[in-house]
Amino acid sequence: MTVKMANIEEVGLSSLKKTDVKSATKLLHSLVDGICKRGHLHYQDYEQTWTLEEWFDLVDSSERVVKAAIREPLNKDQIYQRLGSLPEEFQSVFLDVINSRRQDIHQQLITDTNLISKATLKDFDWQIKLAMASDKLSSIQEPILNLDLDVQSEAVTQIHSLELTREDLNKLISSLDSANRAVQQWKT
Repeated sequence: MTVKMANIEEVGLSSLKKTDVKSATKLLHSLVDGICKRGHLHYQDYEQTWTLEEWFDLVDSSERVVKAAIREPLNKDQIYQRLGSLPEEFQSVFLDVINSRRQDIHQQLITDTNLISKATLKDFDWQIKLAMASDKLSSIQEPILNLDLDVQSEAVTQIHSLELTREDLNKLISSLDSANRAVQQWKT
């Protein structure tokens, strides 16, 4: 996280001090409900406490901290460090909300990531066959892989059948290895 981003986040979080701990707890649980698509925060409920700009900064900064705590995953000290100069009682509220709703947030982050691509591979099956590739049927036999992919898109499962030569199979494996390396780099 850049220094500029950390400063913006700290400014957004510092406005949480305008309320009491009980209200902050309710606000953060409502924020997590919003992340988990179970409800929404309404500015009208808090307009007496924060200006619209402070509200947007507070919600955005709080959401970033909560998501980062689950995505990265951050331990207690790292969460406190991310919360910066926020008073200890508010830091404890953040930690309590994150810990009590960790599973809900984690599941929603996975769901959000899966929604990037509507189609997912559910299962596959393969067979190797020998194809006669010449008019000299008895002497030339080329192995061919039949690959069936069960792809689920929303509520529909489709089966895609592929017939791959050895070269095609090597290209597929190479592509999958590259994709796996990219995902591993993204995780670190």
